[in-house]
Amino acid sequence: MIHNTDKNLTRTLAILSTHPDEIDIGFQAREMLVAGHKLCIQNEDDREVLSILMASKEFGFAVTAIEQMAKKLREMQARYEGLAQVVAKEMAA
Repeated sequence: MIHNTDKNLTRTLAILSTHPDEIDIGFQAREMLVAGHKLCIQNEDDREVLSILMASKEFGFAVTAIEQMAKKLREMQARYEGLAQVVAKEMAA
């Protein structure tokens, strides 16, 4: 159970007050970077802040852009899935 709802709302408002746009939002390992703030998806309080941020249009656009990039990367990965095995066989020969 999250006990810091007021604190998390204050944190969210502080982030939103900087008016982050797409270039201020990214990922690093299991953390989401929003306007210089690292929010860990595994931390309950950070998850609450992220869920409140989802109401922001800019944040939603950035998440969509990241999803589209991940989809494209998966498509690229699928095209070359067997390439690593082929290269390894050729190098072993």
